[in-house]
Amino acid sequence: MEKDFDVIVIGAGIIGLSISYELSKKYSVGLIEKNKRYGLETSSRNSEVIHSGIHYPPGSLKAKLCVEGNQLLYSFLRENNIIHKKTGKLTVATEEDETKEIERLYKQGKENGVFEIEIIEKKEIKKISPEIEGIVALYTPTTGILNVHYLMDCLYNKFIENGGICGFDEKVINIEKKNSLYLVETEKGKYYSEIVINSSGLYAENISKILGFDYNVYWAKGDYFTISKKLNIPLLIYPVPVKEGLGIHLTPRVDGILRAGPDIEYIEKEGPAYSLDNEVSKYKVDESKREIFYKSIKKYLPGIEIDDLIPESYGIRPKLQKKGEEFKDFVIKKEMDGFINLIGIDSPGLTSCLSIAKYVKKLI
Repeated sequence: MEKDFDVIVIGAGIIGLSISYELSKKYSVGLIEKNKRYGLETSSRNSEVIHSGIHYPPGSLKAKLCVEGNQLLYSFLRENNIIHKKTGKLTVATEEDETKEIERLYKQGKENGVFEIEIIEKKEIKKISPEIEGIVALYTPTTGILNVHYLMDCLYNKFIENGGICGFDEKVINIEKKNSLYLVETEKGKYYSEIVINSSGLYAENISKILGFDYNVYWAKGDYFTISKKLNIPLLIYPVPVKEGLGIHLTPRVDGILRAGPDIEYIEKEGPAYSLDNEVSKYKVDESKREIFYKSIKKYLPGIEIDDLIPESYGIRPKLQKKGEEFKDFVIKKEMDGFINLIGIDSPGLTSCLSIAKYVKKLI
């Protein structure tokens, strides 16, 4: 039997696209996606934030790949004229007992190599964003925003230019090791490659189990509301992080619209209804959450009214920690010769997409 590719990548979200583009510089790569096009699930439904790297424990993959990815991503966006903006971010403490967390994040950010950060007082907060109320805030100027759809378009096109091949509507149903090659079988065909990379997002545990590697992945839904009121908020505004998630924050999109979210709600796993190209999935926001969002945002944005919140959309991210559990890191691992797993790639996956691709290349 002859190989069809050096590498087969399963899953054409932002991570799969980044890996495929990076590897196509050196290898023949086949990219397999079960949906009708790339990026229709988690990659299309997120905050589109370029994170600085302050939120993750020192030494973790999330910390290292986020800090490296932040710089790589800005360079790539500039070189390819992709819409983005380095807005900066304020993480705002509104109560005295939150100031210790601001200090902890500052120290953690420094340890992670995020050096352009500072703690600012109320007067400085008002200068940067007059609408915001807070006692102190952590200012991270390297945080920014981008249009993830344009980024995915660019990565896909570059992958194809490099000779990469992508098969859409190809759900993987089996993977077998055949001597020195892997047989990857989809609903449409069979392909042989030396290396298989599982970057299938919400469904990565399913692919992993085919080869006997068990992981428990949990689905966390996050709703978003847009803010209809005209507000002068030029940068991201985050509350002090809660135990689960980073709290309901404000993000100015590249089109100028201000959005709030996401929250975090663990949900039961479901099937293809969560693909954006499936008519069953309308990605409708739970409007009953409006009051929860309002109360959360009101703490640092007193000028907002509940009617200013307009339901927008929601996304689902894969998490390795179930509700109530402590931090769990990315799994990016060579499980056996020629098989690399990427499991639980939630935030800061988007920021880290290019650094993850380089990390995978080193594993190969």
